[in-house]
Amino acid sequence: MAGIIESPPAHQFFLRYDICVIIKFSVILGKDASCIHKDLVAVLEENAPSIQTVRKWVKAVSEGRDDMEDEPRPGQPVTACGDANISKVLHSLSDDRRKTC
Repeated sequence: MAGIIESPPAHQFFLRYDICVIIKFSVILGKDASCIHKDLVAVLEENAPSIQTVRKWVKAVSEGRDDMEDEPRPGQPVTACGDANISKVLHSLSDDRRKTC
């Protein structure tokens, strides 16, 4: 007898980008953060973002921000693999090939 194949829950298909789009759309419709959070919890259950995160994203969207990526933090290096660092390492290795990384 063939078994019933269940489809995965809907929340497995939501990425961070998808949630941001839902929040942006909901803000355009005039919903507030608590209403948006309730909607997200109804669909995503325990995978829904916290109310604090929803409030932060609602504020950002309301201020006209389109990109929900984290902004660089002051005092933190953007990357250690910049062109300048790579050339310094290559130059150092070419001077003394016995050096290791």
